[in-house]
Order: sequence, then structure tokens, then C-alpha cells
Amino acid sequence: MLAPQFSLLFFSLVFFLNQFVYQKVSMEMQTRSARNGKMSTIKASIYYTSEGKMASHYTVPAEILILNNTKGEFTVYDFVNNTVAQKQNYLLSSETNQLFYFLENNRGDLGLSKMGFALKETKFQDGLRITVWHPPMQLAKDISKVEVAHDKNNPVFLGYFNKKGKAINKVFFYNYEWVAGLKFPTSVTQISLINAKDSIVSKTMYSNFKTDKEVDDHFLTFKIPANAKVIE
Repeated sequence: MLAPQFSLLFFSLVFFLNQFVYQKVSMEMQTRSARNGKMSTIKASIYYTSEGKMASHYTVPAEILILNNTKGEFTVYDFVNNTVAQKQNYLLSSETNQLFYFLENNRGDLGLSKMGFALKETKFQDGLRITVWHPPMQLAKDISKVEVAHDKNNPVFLGYFNKKGKAINKVFFYNYEWVAGLKFPTSVTQISLINAKDSIVSKTMYSNFKTDKEVDDHFLTFKIPANAKVIE
């Protein structure tokens, strides 16, 4: 079964530059998380094709390969134990992570409208444009609103609020750089509220971006060993 810290980091990548579509991209990812005074680190190399196939090769804290696509076909291979787990769920699709919308050049709502959220208000504060979104019915019992703040065209904050108006998940995007012709946040900090006294603070950094011929195909074409043990 996939550990929560890996699922939280799941994301997909599509690059557009004017009329040109990159066929393959890759990047290095490192995430450091803090909870109850304890630190953890995750490192991975991420590979993506324009058809929506993604390979995430984690090396720290364990060597695991995650393969998924736009259909939600999801495979996790554990190199050390030679085990494989597979499932299909659109929530695990390579299109469902917020970073997909940055690299699809759709930074306006970070996919909120696609998820059923409705724009209710636009306001300006301290030089930022803030949009307020109301949730679809199936999420309304847990979420009262979502706020997105833009500095010019770049999202700098995404916040989910509960029914009491308290932020339960806050994401900050910064250190924007030009990546394949698009502005991309190479640093992302997320604060997730677990309960009134506990939260997880994570900082993710992306680097070493490559495209097309520079991308190593090894993990994009990786074949799960025939003798791998299938687990539920």
C-alpha cells in the first residue's frame, strides 16, 4: 500500500511553449516535512510524456517506482521487496495534481473549476488578486471555501477553509523560474492541519529540468519484473 507521504507528493507535468508541445520532461524533486518535531525527507526523479504517462522514481527513504497515466491506471513497484500493487482510480490520474495546471499554462484557477468549484468573488488586496471559490455539494460539508491569490499572473497562495472558516490546508508557491517557456514555482510550501494541535509542514523543491532528447527514457519504459509479487 502506498505510504501517505508519497501520495501527497503525486503530481503530473505537461509543457506547452507557444505552438510547440514538449514530448518528454523530467525534473528532480526533494521534499522535507516536519511533524511533531520530527523531520523526514523524500527524494525522487519525475518523468512525464505529452501523452500523460508519468514515472516517479523515489530513492529516499526507499526505492519505489510509481507509474500512472491520464486514465488513472496506477502502479507501485518496490525494488527491494520486488512487490507490485496496481489499481485504477481517476483520483490517481496524472492530471489531478495542481502542478499539472502550472505546466499546462492554466494558472488561473489551478483546476478548481474542473473539480466543480464555482467562482464567487474576486477582490484585490496588497497588490494581489484574490479569488474565492465555493465547493461542489459533495465537498460542502467539509469545505466552506477555497481562496487563490495571484501576484500578476502567478499563483502565490492556495487555501482550503473548513466550515468554521479555519484554513485546513495552505499552499505557498514561490521562486518562479522560466521552465520550457513557462513560469513555474520551483519551491512549494504546504501546511496541512491534522487537528487543533497537530499539522504537517512540507517544503518541496524542483530542479534540474530536462526536455525531449535530454530526458532519460529508462523509467518511462520500465517493465515490472515478471516474478514481482502482487500485493493488494
